[in-house]
Amino acid sequence: RGRNLQARGCRKRRRLSLPRTRHLPAMSYAYLFKYIIIGDTGVGKSCLLLQFTDKRFQPVHDLTIGVEFGARMITIEKQLIKLQIWDTAGQESFRSITRSYYRGAAGALLVYDITRRDTFNHLTQWLKEARQNSSHQDMVIMLIGNKKDLDMRRQVSYKEGEHFAQQNGLIFLETSAKTAANVNEAFCATARQIYKNIENGTYDTTNEAHGIKVGLSNKNLYNDDYKSNQPSSSGGGCCK
Repeated sequence: RGRNLQARGCRKRRRLSLPRTRHLPAMSYAYLFKYIIIGDTGVGKSCLLLQFTDKRFQPVHDLTIGVEFGARMITIEKQLIKLQIWDTAGQESFRSITRSYYRGAAGALLVYDITRRDTFNHLTQWLKEARQNSSHQDMVIMLIGNKKDLDMRRQVSYKEGEHFAQQNGLIFLETSAKTAANVNEAFCATARQIYKNIENGTYDTTNEAHGIKVGLSNKNLYNDDYKSNQPSSSGGGCCK
């Protein structure tokens, strides 16, 4: 209805297709963490995933139909962690499909657009849905105020986002999928909290309902030979 999605930073183009998968080369990891990205249509969920996995911004992006999948290796406390990330459609018509992806997720990225107050107003419903459909009570949730590069058009203040996160026990960051500001940190801070919960005994890592899979190299510090086979900084990334 005359809404300029490109100006908002991530224009959507509707095209029916099979979910796209971004593959990683096979390698050993200590843990696999499953993430789900949720929030209204047009807030930049797919753009965040693309920036994190491929380090690029795509201003014209196909509308997510159902779910899309991406993955990336990161390093937490000298452990190689594989993030398996499911990007969900924000439209109500796909909710029955995407609800099933809450189950077995260790982390959730709850995204709103700082230039659209309606997307912030819908956070309570998204959060309620995430917690009702999660298969466990300890899912780590990162609240993301996206499109911080469009600060002149801001409708939601930083303090409002921070307050919502504090009131609901969430981690909070503002990001820009376009400039990559805080994108890595959003995914990595979530992983650090999940890893901390593992170390504290919060999760039963033998139960994959928690969204955590134990890998072959679990608990092993990198030796010199293993370090030489690590992905480059452009492919893996380090989130110490």
